[in-house]
Amino acid sequence: MSVYEQLLGKDFKRLHPLLQHRYHTAPGEAFHAKGVMTTIQHGSPLLTPFYYAAPLMDFLFPEQGTQIPFDMVHTCVEKGEQSFEIDWSRNFYFPKKTRTFDSTTRIDLKTNNAYDLLGKPAMMHSNLLLDVTKEGRLITRTNAQLLFGHLPLPSFFKGKAIVEDGFDDARGVYTVHATVYNDVLGTIMMYAGEFEEVTR
Repeated sequence: MSVYEQLLGKDFKRLHPLLQHRYHTAPGEAFHAKGVMTTIQHGSPLLTPFYYAAPLMDFLFPEQGTQIPFDMVHTCVEKGEQSFEIDWSRNFYFPKKTRTFDSTTRIDLKTNNAYDLLGKPAMMHSNLLLDVTKEGRLITRTNAQLLFGHLPLPSFFKGKAIVEDGFDDARGVYTVHATVYNDVLGTIMMYAGEFEEVTR
């Protein structure tokens, strides 16, 4: 079985069949895709210095816009007994700048836990909670967060996230909608888009 199939258990079969295909992730396998972000938006102006500093770690970025081409790839690597990493790389092609957002999902099947390391080097460590909707979409939420993998963040600084992955049967495209927010500052970043698999 794939890593996500083991992580989600019986809920994996509730995913849309094309999402089962997308997340049929085993060591050495990769999923390539390209598409368009219909919108990429930021939130509070108070975070402007952070948006300009984050690209140094291939994390967030200051650009916003609509109809932004992008591509991505995720690859599974076995790290030990029942321990895996999913390496994600995303490139966003703004008119005057290409930005990269990298992350690594670490999955421990012994404890059935998953967490994200955001940026390279990793700046943020976020525990992941996965759920499948009745329509077969995958919902990913973040829980506890650590700065640089060690320092617990107080609530004021936490960036919570919710990501919904789906598949639009009528149009034959994968869909994604993600919001990162803070209880005090509101939206940190929101993006929504669609993409297709690219075979290699």
